[in-house]
Amino acid sequence: MRILYSSNAFWANSGYGTQGKSLLPRLANLEIVNGRENIAMFAWYGLQGGVHTVEGFTVYPAGMDHYGNDIIGAHAKNFKADVVITLIDAWVLENTQEKVSPAIYVPWFPVDHNPVPKKVLHGISDSSYPVTYSKNGQEECRKAGKEVDYIPHGVETDTYYVVEDREAVTNFKENILQSDDFLAVMIAANKGYPDRKAFQQQLRAFSLFVHNHNNKAKIYLHTEPTTQYGGLDLVGLIQTLGLEKNVIFPDRYSNFVGLPSEHLNMIYNSADVLLGATMGEGFGIPIIEAQSAGTRVIVSDFTSMPELVRKGHIVTPRDLFFTPMNSYQCIPDYEGIYESIISISQTNFSTEEQIKLQNQIHTEFSWDTIVKEHWEPFLSKLTNKVQPDKKHYPKVKSI
Repeated sequence: MRILYSSNAFWANSGYGTQGKSLLPRLANLEIVNGRENIAMFAWYGLQGGVHTVEGFTVYPAGMDHYGNDIIGAHAKNFKADVVITLIDAWVLENTQEKVSPAIYVPWFPVDHNPVPKKVLHGISDSSYPVTYSKNGQEECRKAGKEVDYIPHGVETDTYYVVEDREAVTNFKENILQSDDFLAVMIAANKGYPDRKAFQQQLRAFSLFVHNHNNKAKIYLHTEPTTQYGGLDLVGLIQTLGLEKNVIFPDRYSNFVGLPSEHLNMIYNSADVLLGATMGEGFGIPIIEAQSAGTRVIVSDFTSMPELVRKGHIVTPRDLFFTPMNSYQCIPDYEGIYESIISISQTNFSTEEQIKLQNQIHTEFSWDTIVKEHWEPFLSKLTNKVQPDKKHYPKVKSI
């Protein structure tokens, strides 16, 4: 089986780019795939120019369309793909099955609104094998009359884990993060407005904690502080909340080119809590990464977030917010988040408990488990649907 995997970054150190980096080598080892030469990646964002080879995988570059609509069909035909998997919001894709035919189109897509927007349903309507990566998304699609498979994202167990050398963690926290007290973290893109990652509500909650309980507490924001990507002026928000001495940002250039995942694991290990109470998530990768490193989480009781929590707080939203997708996301409750921060700050969480949490996440969400229990049976059921004779692929004409 030949697979073209389409994603927004071709080999990133963090975020959704890691999904390809973790998933593709494991898929290549499956008997039905039989080698890296049978998998290619289409980096519709993150690579321009000619075709590259990265660690044995062919990598196709972006075209002119922001989401690859203009060239995904040509790449599929050039690679002679049997299956095309797209890791992207389904509503931005156009007539993909027709473009990649005779390959089978498999949208691996998020549902970050409730109910599932009609635009999303339209985006997967031409696929006979859609896959979403949350149980909530699967249920919302079912309610709307569309049956989809469920395959979650995963975590690298040798990258995100509890560092048992707590002295090394303390040194990292004090020397790199400049924190010797309670530490919260947010791992979130500051992109778009309103801010789906709910910086406003979560920083408001944290400011209440600082001013009423612990003025030495700090929060590390793994994000871009400026409005460069259309997000909030976080520096202005921080000044308004009186948090100038309590907020830590990564070095902007290092963050732009990609801090190594091992560095992020040390940040998770240093933290007392991950603030992940956003307006809506299709999955929520930092939620499982943080818990894999033994860190408790605070999330909103909305979309996929509750299903990922094994240790932490699930906060009832303050209200719903009707978006341009003609569906709802939530307005997180800053007072509920504040109360959850207080609770976590007052509750001891031992190394033994951290390791227990780590092991639970590793058991459920390791990439080896995801591939064995989800991807292998899913791809196996497609083998009988793959067209064995692809002579009808158009031949490339010389000029």
